[in-house]
Amino acid sequence: MSRIPLWRIDATLMPRSFLRECVSRFLLLLLLSGYFTVMILSGGPYRYLSERWTVTAVLRSSVSAAEGEGIAKKAASLPGVGSAAYKDPETSWKEFLDAYPGLESLRTAGASPLPGYIEVRVRRDRFAEADIRAVEAALKPLPEVEMVLLGAESLPSLLRAAGWSSVFFRAVLAVLCIAAFAIFHLQEKARAVGLSGDFDFLKERGISFRRIALARAAGSALVCGSLSLAAVAASSGAYYLLESRLSQLRRVIGPSSEILTLPVLVPLILFICAAALLSGGASLLGWRAARSGRK
Repeated sequence: MSRIPLWRIDATLMPRSFLRECVSRFLLLLLLSGYFTVMILSGGPYRYLSERWTVTAVLRSSVSAAEGEGIAKKAASLPGVGSAAYKDPETSWKEFLDAYPGLESLRTAGASPLPGYIEVRVRRDRFAEADIRAVEAALKPLPEVEMVLLGAESLPSLLRAAGWSSVFFRAVLAVLCIAAFAIFHLQEKARAVGLSGDFDFLKERGISFRRIALARAAGSALVCGSLSLAAVAASSGAYYLLESRLSQLRRVIGPSSEILTLPVLVPLILFICAAALLSGGASLLGWRAARSGRK
């Protein structure tokens, strides 16, 4: 036993139990990482809202296509704006007929009876009333703009609902993390109790309990970090396959290609580190509970 590295003493002396726990931890981390990845990609409900909600600047009929394109470029450069596109009068008329078929008779002359407009979408991470109002304030004074439509009446209630939804998603994540930590703690405590005789043997050979506890915690953190890395890779790959078959996921959650971007990759790395730290902490607490139970 003296030749066994302390950080993997559990895996060496209780291989079957340790393997079962690794499998259960991987499945739990797979659930956690999948939920966390979806939450980071979508921003809760804000990805869907930013895709569906638009600020529409209706242009005057005298505005040319070049002027409309110029206004769209200026709008796209505003803080918090994700995209801004100019739609000419012909496009506006076609969209109107798609929404209300059978009204072609309203067009009596050659020109479109509807003006062009600028369609502005706010970024999901800036989807707040202040940022939406800032876009309105920037477009409304322009002489080429006749009016700005943003659904001001329903906006506050919509944002409140989105805020509560975001709180709910985070609360679910917190509950899952607490449950995972509790399971880790019980597993570590059970193994510490099962190996108590071996630890006493090592103590008699001059190896302190503190050294054993720290080595086991380091080993637990290393194993759980590796499992969480595998779980993140598996959940990301699963989402990539699902997205290729269900294109609607791209609009609701986001494209899988964003997983490799820093805004998503950094939280996932922090998730892996947090899982390792939680496992190490659970090992220390399990050790303490097991030793106190023997006194």
